[in-house]
Amino acid sequence: MEPRAPPSPAPIYQMLDAAQTTAVLAAAIQLDVFSRLGEETRDAASVAAAIGAPERSTRILLEAMVVIGLLERVKEQYRLTPLSRTYLVPGKPAYAGDMAGIQASPWVWEGLGRLAEAVKKGGTVLEDHAEKPENPHWEDFARSSGSVAFASSAALRPLLRDRLKGRSGARVLDVACGSGIYGYSVLLDHPGVELTLLDWPNVLQQARQWGQKLRVDASRVRYLEGSLFDVDFQGPYDVILLSHVYHHFEPAVCASLSRKVAGALAPGGAAVVHEFLSDAGNRAGAMFALTMLVWTREGTTYSSAEYVKWLVDAGLTRPAVHQPPGLPTGLIIAEK
Repeated sequence: MEPRAPPSPAPIYQMLDAAQTTAVLAAAIQLDVFSRLGEETRDAASVAAAIGAPERSTRILLEAMVVIGLLERVKEQYRLTPLSRTYLVPGKPAYAGDMAGIQASPWVWEGLGRLAEAVKKGGTVLEDHAEKPENPHWEDFARSSGSVAFASSAALRPLLRDRLKGRSGARVLDVACGSGIYGYSVLLDHPGVELTLLDWPNVLQQARQWGQKLRVDASRVRYLEGSLFDVDFQGPYDVILLSHVYHHFEPAVCASLSRKVAGALAPGGAAVVHEFLSDAGNRAGAMFALTMLVWTREGTTYSSAEYVKWLVDAGLTRPAVHQPPGLPTGLIIAEK
């Protein structure tokens, strides 16, 4: 039998090149290349003049954008691909470029660059980590997470429609609300709902700005400032939203948080958990766990079964797991 040929090393090189791909996309967003091109076809000199950079360095960036599928080159001219035209031109309805403020942020670069140290330590080695009170990163997160929050809230809204339909005075709490978009989406769907947003004071400033952009009725919104562990939730609530909250903490803290949530729900109320999941085969969940390793002291992604257990142990019932199509995250809903 002839010896089997060794596998190609190409996948290894692609993995090692991944940081360059992220850097190219982040730089193009930062330099406003996508809006400068828009619907036009332009040469490197024209783009360079538009972004205020030398032609040589601009051409290098544009060629890199071609090979990763963000631009098409026709002779010496460049134009957006359908992908970049749909998702990376600021002002477009499906704009996703704001996520560079999170995925290509300085703390991500530093944290992933020190991944080996975090593995050895068992948690973050960063001084400015997720649990630092009033970390300014959360302001950046609130500003940058809109495109993701809108997509996820679109999956959440039909799950709450029957529960809140026509209910005057129903109360909703959005815990560690960030932009507040999840809570605002419920508010906009249900005229009778009263919304409470909980987060650090500096983050709530960003949430207020999102509320103005979405033209929500400010008289229907209350703000709770401080740590989700220290602040009295001031229940009871009909719905409590927890989007991307649990993954920052160890299991014992997650169980304790579930008990606090259950205690703040009205009879018949529902807790809604939105998270990356570590269920088998979930690549997004596995990769997000790395982010938690470098950014938190003991956080990670958890399985849907773990969330169900925490909620049921806290006294909630009828847990249901929803996996919206096209999203890397899941929704777990349980009732009191």
